[in-house]
Amino acid sequence: MRESNKIDLLVFGDTAIDYFYEVEQIPKVNNAADVFRARQFYGGMGANTAVVAHALGLKTGLVSVIGTDAEDYRKYMENLGIRLYLKGIFGDTTKSIFFKDRENQLISFFYKGVTEKLDELDFKKDLEVDEVDIEEAKCVYMARTYLDLQRKVARHCRRAFLVYNPGYGVFRFKTVPESFYKILKNTDVLVLNHHELQHLKGIGFKLGFNLGPSVFLITKGGMGCNIYSKNAEINVPAYKTTVVDAAGAGDAFNSGFIAAHVRGFDVYNAVKVGNATASFIVEEWGCQTNLPTWEMVMERYKKL
Repeated sequence: MRESNKIDLLVFGDTAIDYFYEVEQIPKVNNAADVFRARQFYGGMGANTAVVAHALGLKTGLVSVIGTDAEDYRKYMENLGIRLYLKGIFGDTTKSIFFKDRENQLISFFYKGVTEKLDELDFKKDLEVDEVDIEEAKCVYMARTYLDLQRKVARHCRRAFLVYNPGYGVFRFKTVPESFYKILKNTDVLVLNHHELQHLKGIGFKLGFNLGPSVFLITKGGMGCNIYSKNAEINVPAYKTTVVDAAGAGDAFNSGFIAAHVRGFDVYNAVKVGNATASFIVEEWGCQTNLPTWEMVMERYKKL
């Protein structure tokens, strides 16, 4: 990669289509409920993070796969100016399906689609990502648990700042895979939500600085984020706002945290920026609809 083409953030993760359905109440088994409002948005942990980071002013690249049903999504990200390493695969793009009732109870379903192919692809030959693209990025972010691909990427992150958020993929673990521990050896920051951490602890995982990361961030929704580092254990409160749709809040948090890190913020203040960024996304339906600028985030950051 030429000096002029270096990017701030290189994202490895999924691209998905999100479907949101509002119902009067979540039905019991063998019952049904009427949908009174339906929405469709662009989504996916990887793509969400790349799009929000771009809105915050970072030069961003996305490494992902996409199905034959989402060419409009590809063009949308191209028009934004995100550098795309997108492998087109015959089949359906990953689908996220959310049902929410008036009491804010939520049921989610995920159709894997072609994204699972990420683990079968060579990032250089199939995705056209060179080792130098990884090594010269200021930050590399990996989403979900595509462990084979992520192990290969992590090996090249000795210079790049590596943030890893395995997301709901950890719920598939019945035991903690050895490959997961190997990825952590080159990880600088591990991000989990409190439900994911609880599951991992239940199968023998323990937070510890011998694992590799120097910082663990445990997001807790409206209760903010807990920082665990060698120097401190502290909670950073969330920015108080009216939550319309919490989907995508974690991805926006990661984007804000990374954008702040790239700009030289320390961990505590970078988490504050992450919380401020997430507060915009939850105010509207969809993970990429209420995108803030860096200046907008700074206004809320100063109030935290």
